[in-house]
Amino acid sequence: MNPENARKKLFSKLDTVLKVSEKKFKIEQKKDCTRLKWGRLLVQTVQAYGKLLETEELELRVEELEKIVREGVVIPGETAKPKAR
Repeated sequence: MNPENARKKLFSKLDTVLKVSEKKFKIEQKKDCTRLKWGRLLVQTVQAYGKLLETEELELRVEELEKIVREGVVIPGETAKPKAR
């Protein structure tokens, strides 16, 4: 399985967990300890979702930087003059 398909599958699973845990957490007839467990699951799922988004953003930034390096683009503020020896 390629990384893109795996990522999509993980996002899909996390979406499902978020929906279910949110529904279960909102039910007020449940015991507090049960609601607390669903709340913890909700928080952990949001954290995992955030980590995946962060990783995806970092991968995009790395790809952009690699492209810049390959193309030999000069970074603003830097001069292309060779240093004197």
